[in-house]
Amino acid sequence: MRSEAGTVEYFDETNQQLRCLGVFVIRIAIDRQGLLLPRYCDDGALAFVQEGSGFVGFTFPGCPEEYYRFRQGDIVALPPGVPFWFYNDGNKPAELIIIFDINNDADQIESQHMEFVLAGSSRDRSDSKGKLRHVGGPNIFSGFTDDELLAESLGIDKRLAGSLRGEDGRAGGTIVHAPQIRLPPIGPADGKNKDDPMCRIMNRKVIMNLEDPAAAGVHDDPRYQNVTRLTARNFPILESLRLSPERGTVSQNAIVAPHYNINSQDVVLLTRGSVRVQVVDNDGVAVFDGELRQGQLLVIPQYYVVLRKAGADGYEYILFRTNANPLIINMAGPGSVLLALPVDVIAASYNVSTTDAKKIKNSGSNEEPI
Repeated sequence: MRSEAGTVEYFDETNQQLRCLGVFVIRIAIDRQGLLLPRYCDDGALAFVQEGSGFVGFTFPGCPEEYYRFRQGDIVALPPGVPFWFYNDGNKPAELIIIFDINNDADQIESQHMEFVLAGSSRDRSDSKGKLRHVGGPNIFSGFTDDELLAESLGIDKRLAGSLRGEDGRAGGTIVHAPQIRLPPIGPADGKNKDDPMCRIMNRKVIMNLEDPAAAGVHDDPRYQNVTRLTARNFPILESLRLSPERGTVSQNAIVAPHYNINSQDVVLLTRGSVRVQVVDNDGVAVFDGELRQGQLLVIPQYYVVLRKAGADGYEYILFRTNANPLIINMAGPGSVLLALPVDVIAASYNVSTTDAKKIKNSGSNEEPI
């Protein structure tokens, strides 16, 4: 959906796989001097900055506004119910991938993504499939139809109340051109309530760079370049969001032994290259067997076993797991299922010789899941 100063792309929220996982995924491109209008959501989310830089602002309950600079590779935590906005002051578009956890315990309404937009004028537009969407709204103030009552409640005049309701006729959509915005180079902003206990609780670190080896866990296999992970152990706010991210570049033709998640589900989006993927369910059926290419999203359910092999040019990806501290079981390699089984158990289970059982037991000794 194209707005005045950017684009929002929606992965189909009615897709059965995404609904099963309880996630909602969008991709946002904000043009230079573009402002993603202030809003809050009913679910927690993580935003990955794929490209660009700018500012992100938050309004925590009872606290002064906080704003921070973001850059490529950053993960920005978006707590449920907390208003936020993004502004691109860079020289190129800022591209964000955002995943919302619609099954978050904070949402007591219903299991679907809901946004409450604080500004802008609502307009209807059809997407590429003819589905009607509201772009840039509806602004929550638009529902207060009595300008005089709204003005009195806020201590402003009726003209300004009308502006809040979006009566100025501007229909720029959810991302507007705002060249007049000037912000300090770094936050947080000062405020008289910054020492309030609630502010200290709410204002935990909300941004970490996923491409910074010093900040995130690093994969030590040379075939997997710059693979980094964030969990609640090194990014505590993830505990309340029930999400954790991973970012990586995988070398050409690198193959990864089968593995599965014990306590989470995966949503992986390829940002460059291609990878052959097989996903097997509890019936031993390959529910996905194909090539994942740039821009495509793949869901990997909990306990399903996955095998990956990079294409000729390798690939880059961003992956979100639906747990702040995910646990991964390897089928082969160090700490794996096969390595833990006694040789005679393997031989009897697969009807092979003891010699072959030893080979199976020690298979994949240099491989780890990504």
